Amino acid sequence: MIGAALPRSAFDYQAWWATDSKHTQAVWLNAGFQARPNLTAQRATFTKTADG
Repeated sequence: MIGAALPRSAFDYQAWWATDSKHTQAVWLNAGFQARPNLTAQRATFTKTADG
């Protein structure tokens, strides 16, 4: 979907997906979404935030 591979840490660490603006990879926050990863299934669900 994004046209590029995610780094290995996105598959290994829940914290990579954290809802924290200090994580520069978390561009979904700027778009008004929150990520909910399932590392076992190698999938992430994005939900619109109330303020987004």
